[in-house]
Amino acid sequence: MRSEPKRRVKFRIIFIWTGFYLALLVISLRIYQLQVLEANRLKAKAEQQYFKVQPIKYPRGTLYDRNLEELAVNRRVYSVYALPQQLEDISATVSQLSPILNIDRYTLRKKLNSEKKIVWLAQRINQEQGERVMSLKLKGIEAISEDLRFYPGANLASQTLGFMGIEGIGVEGEGKEGLEYLYDKELRGQAVSMKVMKDGRKKVMMVMKSEENYKQAGSIILTLDRTVQHIAEEALKEAVNKYNARRGCLIAVEPRTGRVLALALYPNYDLNHYSKAETEIRKNWALTDPFEPGSTFKVFVVAGGIEEGLITVNDRFDCENGIYQVGDEDVIRDMRKFNILSVREILTYSSNIGAVKIAEKLGREKLYKYIMDFGFGEKTGIDFPTESKGIVHHYKKWYPLTFRTIAFGQGISVSALQMVMALSAIANDGILMKPYLAERIVYPDGEEKVINQPTMVRRVISPETAKTLTELMMEVVSPKGTGYLAQIPGYKVAGKTGTAQKPKSNGKGYEPGKWVCSFMGFVPAEEPKLAMIVVIDEPKVDYATGGMIAAPVFQTVAKYTLTAMGTLPELSPAGSIAVIPKGKIFTRNSNGIADSLPDAGKTPDFRGMSLKSALKLTLSLGQKPVFEGSGWVIEQEPLPGSDLTGRVILRMSRDRI
Repeated sequence: MRSEPKRRVKFRIIFIWTGFYLALLVISLRIYQLQVLEANRLKAKAEQQYFKVQPIKYPRGTLYDRNLEELAVNRRVYSVYALPQQLEDISATVSQLSPILNIDRYTLRKKLNSEKKIVWLAQRINQEQGERVMSLKLKGIEAISEDLRFYPGANLASQTLGFMGIEGIGVEGEGKEGLEYLYDKELRGQAVSMKVMKDGRKKVMMVMKSEENYKQAGSIILTLDRTVQHIAEEALKEAVNKYNARRGCLIAVEPRTGRVLALALYPNYDLNHYSKAETEIRKNWALTDPFEPGSTFKVFVVAGGIEEGLITVNDRFDCENGIYQVGDEDVIRDMRKFNILSVREILTYSSNIGAVKIAEKLGREKLYKYIMDFGFGEKTGIDFPTESKGIVHHYKKWYPLTFRTIAFGQGISVSALQMVMALSAIANDGILMKPYLAERIVYPDGEEKVINQPTMVRRVISPETAKTLTELMMEVVSPKGTGYLAQIPGYKVAGKTGTAQKPKSNGKGYEPGKWVCSFMGFVPAEEPKLAMIVVIDEPKVDYATGGMIAAPVFQTVAKYTLTAMGTLPELSPAGSIAVIPKGKIFTRNSNGIADSLPDAGKTPDFRGMSLKSALKLTLSLGQKPVFEGSGWVIEQEPLPGSDLTGRVILRMSRDRI
């Protein structure tokens, strides 16, 4: 009997130890399972809880003009929201926020009393407002900061720069049009993420370096000159409004490099409020909309004839007293009745019949060859999202009348850019260049990358022919020529006028009373620094010609551009911009006219001046003006009376002070 209790005790001990060892075995197996078999899965799960991948958002690159003046920048903005359930004192919150957010107290209180978990109070307010809100440290009031694209020039080069679309708050937009769209990848940079370690309260404990190779957003330096662009837009605006025209464009380039200094269109739109602009106005029609050029095209017909040795400048043609019969029914007319004209006079007086007879001597095939060689019928290759190649039918498809009307720029369609580049070939000793808008990209680490550089397309004509054409075009701008209003005192100008009827939309005939008036030219004629075309579409006047309407715009813009470029006059500068004696400074009187003051080396008062007046004064003082907006000067940096600096910022407004 005594052995029975011992047996039970022994059994219990064995049972307990067996259970212990079994439990230990189970635990060991579980540890093995967790530490070995499922180690990778659990490690990944832990990393998901403690390590987070946080995207890094770098500011979008800046767009600069050729002088590093800002055209498109980033501006820090804040969007303020409330968490109504966390608010402590609504009345105090209303009193402090109302004047900062410019929201009336009733509306603000109503928002703060909302039953929603989150209520937006203000979206994309400026940095000063946002920082003032955050400095209050109000419980239940939060803000999200982000960079918003801002265009200091507002309307400046709007159709060329394009814009960046606005997405949701905190969501980066994309370039939608123009250069913002074309170079979106470069301006945005490569997406990159950073791994961070967070604790249980989701606070960052450690930052792990990203192993990705990435390129930060770069800033792009354009060929555009902000001052030239501004002057061009103002001159276009004045002409379009004066003649009640549909629209106008102006392209200015360096003929020997292909750099585009200005690509101006009017009407334009405010890039900071692009959603208010109609699609038609946003289009860069100087590149996308081909038009019949009219008499400006005669230059290229004459070029072909001279290059082929078929004509000389003194060859004479019968211009049929203004009426030339082609076939049984078709008639070509001149604006004036001419009899015998030399090639020189055909261009000077812009005779249609004379140009037709030169084309007849050149022949269809050779005329077509020179049209194509000058770059018509193909895209120029400019770095822009959209471009038209124009309409140039093969010479085998030309009707007898079409062959002849092409000689004076009707029956063929070209873009304004094609025209100015073809003109530049003449200014560049017969070499056609590729135009471009973006010069190079600069990264935050100092690395630079060339995007475009001067590129020769082909030689079109010989230097001798180019020189001869230059001399002929100089006579067009002489007092007896059709382009006399393009003359610039002190400089020799070579140019050609154009006046073309607009074809009907159905392609059958021409619209009565609808014209495209243009002028193209380069200056200084013998050492060209600037080539330009001006196109005014559908001016509403009784007698519309390129010489009367477009040539004065060329004269205005070219004159100030040459001065800004530091190109000295070739001739006696009588009648040109007056040079202000060194040491004089100016301020405005009651009539807004500059008066000299005795204090030398001080900044004048530009306020109240027009663009032209301010430009004359700054250039004469050796200052580089930066214009923001349009109209009259309302603010300036540095202030009047400050030490004279090499750069002055002038903020403009259409409302005079």
